[in-house]
Amino acid sequence: MRIALFSALYPTPKHPKIVGGAEVFARQFAEALVAGGDDVMVMCNALNGRRETEFVNGVRVEFIPVRNLYAPFQERQNPAMRMLWHVIDDWQTAHPAIAELLDDFRPDVINSNTINGLTADIWRVAKRQKIPTVHTLHDYYLTCPRCSRFHGDKSCGMACTAVTVGRRRRAKSVDAVVSVSQRTLDLHMDDGLFAGAAKHVVRNVPNPAITFSPRSLPAPPLRIGYLGRFSPEKGVGLLIEAVARQKPGTVRLALAGNVPQDEKARLRALAPDADLDFVGFVSPSAFYATVDVIALPSIWEEPGALALVDALAAGRPVLGSRFGGIPEVIEHGVTGWIVPPGADGFAKAIEALVEDPARVLAAQEKLRERPGRVFDDVVREYRAIYRSLMPAVAQAS
Repeated sequence: MRIALFSALYPTPKHPKIVGGAEVFARQFAEALVAGGDDVMVMCNALNGRRETEFVNGVRVEFIPVRNLYAPFQERQNPAMRMLWHVIDDWQTAHPAIAELLDDFRPDVINSNTINGLTADIWRVAKRQKIPTVHTLHDYYLTCPRCSRFHGDKSCGMACTAVTVGRRRRAKSVDAVVSVSQRTLDLHMDDGLFAGAAKHVVRNVPNPAITFSPRSLPAPPLRIGYLGRFSPEKGVGLLIEAVARQKPGTVRLALAGNVPQDEKARLRALAPDADLDFVGFVSPSAFYATVDVIALPSIWEEPGALALVDALAAGRPVLGSRFGGIPEVIEHGVTGWIVPPGADGFAKAIEALVEDPARVLAAQEKLRERPGRVFDDVVREYRAIYRSLMPAVAQAS
């Protein structure tokens, strides 16, 4: 097949920027398609404003200039500038180079991923060229300018229709939608999107570099790990508050990831007597080998946390909140524990493990036996979705 992928970012040797897991997935997916014999072109934002082409591991990568006030993922702008950016992004037409590239490449199918900066108008362009279109939901860009449905210190629970009118209208051109979790798909459907599209859930799989790491019965202190961003929606503050409520010497919290010094100071101030270990940026495999349990205290509708599936693959049971796709992956009481959101819920869940550490070991043994999906399964499922669209489009034309 000839497949055109859209991704707001696509890390290459010349343009290595990574913000989250979506662009990591896009590159891994594109290269897996090529390895399976498909011809793949990726279109992504040119953050430097220059139209360029780069070939990476058999993938043709096209960098498209952003038609807006500034490129996405740059330094934070003032609120008025950000709002104007989102309005333009919502109504802007796709860069002319996109139609030209599609006409030249002639893909059998288009699969868009994150598209901020590229704009949802790419779907109109695809429809005009009679190319079947699949969109993968990695976030909430279509219903929220922040892409997170999170504002202040809590999940919004509502869509921001004022600055998403254009992308919602253009979403009617999508033939099939794929979500990394059922919850994320349901939230979009509740907001009236993709009513006429075929709907699929293809869950994330762990990084193939992650392998099961056996660990003995936890001895005091219970070592809990957190790996990820330190943004408010991740709930790190409430996790630290929960750890602070434990008896001295019973729990140690290891926090992996890049965190500014001022944020580190703020978090330490939440629990000055707690045993906190800020380990910085580390290899996930190495990190999982040093902890007994992973905590995922998210307070937003987390679509499909890669840290969750990686932790389970490493044999680390997870304490996870009830938000987003997290409860769809954790088998409560078997491979981890679903925790009511908030510091109280996590404090009680941690205390229960401190009092009975054998529960941690039992969950680790269940994870050893757990059959796991691999990335080849993801590619196979996507290929089946692509093939399901082609006959219908051919008949309609």
